[in-house]
Amino acid sequence: MVKVAYLGPPGTYTHQALAQQFKSDVESIPKESISSCFEAVNNDEVEYAVVPFENSTNGLVVYTLDLLRDWFLDSEPLFRIVGEQFVAIHHCLLSNAGSLNDIETIYSHPQVWGQVGQFLKEFPRTYSRIDTSSTSKAAELVAEDKTNTSACISSQLCSLIYKLPVLNQNIEDNSKNTTRFLVLSKRALEDDNEKFPYITSVMFTLKNDDPGTLCGALDSFRQHGVNLTAISLRPSHIKQWQYVFFVEIIGSERDENVQQSLSSLRQDCNVVIVGSFRRCGRYYEPSE
Repeated sequence: MVKVAYLGPPGTYTHQALAQQFKSDVESIPKESISSCFEAVNNDEVEYAVVPFENSTNGLVVYTLDLLRDWFLDSEPLFRIVGEQFVAIHHCLLSNAGSLNDIETIYSHPQVWGQVGQFLKEFPRTYSRIDTSSTSKAAELVAEDKTNTSACISSQLCSLIYKLPVLNQNIEDNSKNTTRFLVLSKRALEDDNEKFPYITSVMFTLKNDDPGTLCGALDSFRQHGVNLTAISLRPSHIKQWQYVFFVEIIGSERDENVQQSLSSLRQDCNVVIVGSFRRCGRYYEPSE
């Protein structure tokens, strides 16, 4: 049986991503933090780990990006990004309260607030907003509340797990709101999705601050016909005002044009390949 760590507790959207990726014969192991998921796969406690990476409404999960920087920039670990999953995010308001007017406190993960702005704007009464480590943790807190004056913004699955009534469903501003999750491992996933392209994730820092160095670094991909799908940057934590650039490109690290572009990039940059994996089919057709 394959052991897989994920950001818990049970009922999180990360848990759903795990279920989409691993259909059977899996022992799902919830972790209290994303960093714990990294450590579990690095220490061979599990074969795989699933972590949130970006949301189509709120953008990148910066904490995950920072962990990738910290793990890969100084020394390359044995694990890499080996896959991805996309989960359609449909938020529900869960509570044991009799009505919205009885709710004094709402719990949820910090990323959620920006995804349900219109619903909260129209909320009928004043309430306190409290951040939690996950939407599932928010549901757990509400289930334990004996005053029946709290609510959480969580998933339909949390309603079933924690036996909380759904007061309002599909309260997200964007019905196509989707979160992308990364699969980390020391071993590759089975490559059975040949109709979808490879994605290669790369980190690099500039070797110098000469004029045009960054422009030339990015031009390394254009010169060899490699398409960038994303670029992000974070402080390197090596020296002040130095940044690490995280790019994702279409193509496998084994492709000749990708290898040529990375060889050109290494002339002016310190380069680390973070992973090379098949694009998930749900990228094109998010599950409803």
